Amino acid sequence: YFDTTTNLLYVRIIQFPQTFTGDDVYSSTAMWHLWDLDTPNTKSWDPSLYALDRYSFNGITLPKFSYGNYLQIVADCVESSVSGHCAVTPTYVEPEVCPAGYIQVSYDKCCTSAASIDCYDMTAPPRKSPTASPTFGSNSNLVLNPGFENANNGLENWYANSGTAEINTAEKHSGDRSVLCKDRTATWMGVQQSMTGRLQANTRYTVSCWAKLKNSGSATLKLSLRIEDDNGPHWRNVSGNINNNSWTKVEGEIFVDVTGTLTNVYMYAEGPATGVEYWVDDFSAVLVP
Repeated sequence: YFDTTTNLLYVRIIQFPQTFTGDDVYSSTAMWHLWDLDTPNTKSWDPSLYALDRYSFNGITLPKFSYGNYLQIVADCVESSVSGHCAVTPTYVEPEVCPAGYIQVSYDKCCTSAASIDCYDMTAPPRKSPTASPTFGSNSNLVLNPGFENANNGLENWYANSGTAEINTAEKHSGDRSVLCKDRTATWMGVQQSMTGRLQANTRYTVSCWAKLKNSGSATLKLSLRIEDDNGPHWRNVSGNINNNSWTKVEGEIFVDVTGTLTNVYMYAEGPATGVEYWVDDFSAVLVP
């Protein structure tokens, strides 16, 4: 909206996912949707779970900054000696955005006059696109970012429960990266992910990950679940021997036993002695039929 009294141009920006411009997934023709943080990603080539990149921690979810976005405003005029300025001010032509009998008084408002309260409702507020939250099939891996391959943040959905969890590109079981667990002062320290909302109470899952030692010849690695219910926390795990020569898969079944209500459940790697560093990659948690 251009205010002729102040010569200020007001611009309204609506953020949408770059790869979903002109989307026709939810309609027969390309149309605009009000994307939100729960809109699922439908691009088969994109590993992201949701359409909008997001960051979540302790129940708070925020959209993430994206590179490459810009706004370009072009004036149809001859440029002056000052870059970006017109040599002669162009003649202002009032755009026809309001119905007959109304004038534009702001970027989204038309009234019979600038001071009038008799205004025209240009458009109803946009609504969410009618899309369901992402769901998982019976054979789906319920671990988010299981191989730490998120290009913007390899540790997305993961964190060190203590010590340090560090993205590593020199050693990996598959893809381009793994996580190195180091600075460990207790055997339970490792990389962890909240599985709350994806693992269900009194249900059995096959869980696995691949691991390799960095500064020890052999050790036992545990893949553990911390289950929190009405009786407080308790732990279930599977374990296997790993070494520093090759990647080893640690796999087994865990029953998520719950008394009362399941409030939280976390998956994490642990086990090697204090000071031992190890790489982990390709986590998985799949429902046992």
